[in-house]
Amino acid sequence: MINMNEIKQKIEKLKVSLPSLNIDSIFLEQDGKLDKVFYSEECLHELRSCSKLLVAMAIGIAIDKGMITLDTFIYPSIKNIVEIRNGKNLEKIKKWKIRDLLTHTTGYESQMMSERFIKDIDESKLLDYALNFDIPYNVGTRFAYNNVEPFILSVFFQETFGINLSDFINENIFKKLDIKEYKWDNFGKYCPASTGLYLKHSDFHKIGKLLLNNGKYNDIQVIPETWINEMCTLQLETPSAFKPERVFPKVGVGYYTFISTNNYIFRDGADGQYIIINKEKNLLITIMSKEKEMKNVTKILRNLI
Repeated sequence: MINMNEIKQKIEKLKVSLPSLNIDSIFLEQDGKLDKVFYSEECLHELRSCSKLLVAMAIGIAIDKGMITLDTFIYPSIKNIVEIRNGKNLEKIKKWKIRDLLTHTTGYESQMMSERFIKDIDESKLLDYALNFDIPYNVGTRFAYNNVEPFILSVFFQETFGINLSDFINENIFKKLDIKEYKWDNFGKYCPASTGLYLKHSDFHKIGKLLLNNGKYNDIQVIPETWINEMCTLQLETPSAFKPERVFPKVGVGYYTFISTNNYIFRDGADGQYIIINKEKNLLITIMSKEKEMKNVTKILRNLI
């Protein structure tokens, strides 16, 4: 059992030593008891890469509905949208299955679709950019974290089923969590999937509760329990990403989750958004932040566990 009072005291001391710390709020919940630190009036806050969790959850719902499987190929649904001018790329893209996109093993070298890479590209041209960007590695052989895979899943979903992924998420997840206020603008006509979602912290925390409580919220099974278990199970080891000095060293990945040591599972986003769970401790921590200095967020994290 973590000592919430002790944690609060440590955090208050940090606030004094780091007066410019740009943390909006921290929610700590254990055994159903919720405490809030840094809390002020809630507003819509961009989740950045934490939105990937909802993409994975939506895929799990679609699998449960019999719409797709993990071995569904992506290419047949996207082949007529963009001309893939690189023949070697085309060979690899034809091999992409949903599971490859969920584990970032599509063959890209490294991140090439974060904000700094695409800021000068017309949003309607992003799919062309992605599919014609060099893919040097074989599919399913190498992990490389990227924003491109969730976006391609979003394109695949809309082209296959005729529904924007954000609308599917609203209908199948947000409404069941009583999330009414959010913002998620498109890239061109497609949901960005990997970024751009704005939620209030109390609603963001509900996403974490789905992970902690095996897909349930208020006794409603929102996400299939088996799928949440898959999301939170080590699907692929990532030795290249393992850094033991970090608060949560990345042992590997689930489906858009990171698996760490000591039974911690987390999802993070740029500037310090976090969903952290530990099922053994029945613990959920969520952080909303706009802190550019990640070393400051690390100091906070070290005092939360």
